[in-house]
Amino acid sequence: MGISLADISLANDLVFSEVMRQPENVKPFLEAVLEKKIADITYIERQQDMKDGINLHGIRLDVALADADETRYDIEMQTGHAYDLERRIRFYQSSIDRRTLEPAESYRQLRESYIIFICTDDYYDRGLALYKRKSVIDGAEDLAYEDGSHAYILNAAFTVRNMSEPALEFLRYVNARYRKLAIDISGSEYLTQIDRAVEDIKSDKGKVERLMTLAAKIEDVRIDARREGFEEGERNAKVGMVKRMLKRHKTLEEIADICGLDLDEVKKIAEEG
Repeated sequence: MGISLADISLANDLVFSEVMRQPENVKPFLEAVLEKKIADITYIERQQDMKDGINLHGIRLDVALADADETRYDIEMQTGHAYDLERRIRFYQSSIDRRTLEPAESYRQLRESYIIFICTDDYYDRGLALYKRKSVIDGAEDLAYEDGSHAYILNAAFTVRNMSEPALEFLRYVNARYRKLAIDISGSEYLTQIDRAVEDIKSDKGKVERLMTLAAKIEDVRIDARREGFEEGERNAKVGMVKRMLKRHKTLEEIADICGLDLDEVKKIAEEG
């Protein structure tokens, strides 16, 4: 399923990556969320694919960037209800780390990193605007487990204001645009700037067509991946069934009949061991 002109808001991950690849758009956001000044942005990559091998699971980062202090950031837009964010964050973190440490460098030179998910829905249903991971030692909770990695899950549908006001304003904007609600942003120079960037995309026929084409391609890849995963699971189930029958000393013909498989397929599985 692609995107329509009505879907083009900052809450769309492709639009988000297009807008936030500009340092003047992403830097104020990061400073509002982290509540501190950050170094100048030196590198930004939008919709970056990361995969270690052809048969391994890959990821597509919405906005991956680094600053002059070599701190790494990954910012993701998540619309609708999310699943397995904790493990996704773990996987994203490891994928980024493996690409930032040079062979001759020690582990202490591993860069500080932040994975930030902006969710349109409340992932934990606690109402917090910000869910921030904190690692401590079990049994000695006064000891912080500092590995240089940070995970932030933002909630655009918040009821508890536990972030800076600029960050809350940003979340209110995302929420309003996603749910097509009225919002007055005239008092915020930054949100006016963001909104103008989104409108510029919507008014650019070429960009809209590229976004729609990319959205369709991404959806095709996801469908193919799901289909391949289903077919792989089905194949594994068949192999397992045949092997169990072989252990019970069933003949190949009996296995083919019981499992509803072609005799040639059963023979091939048996030969594979």
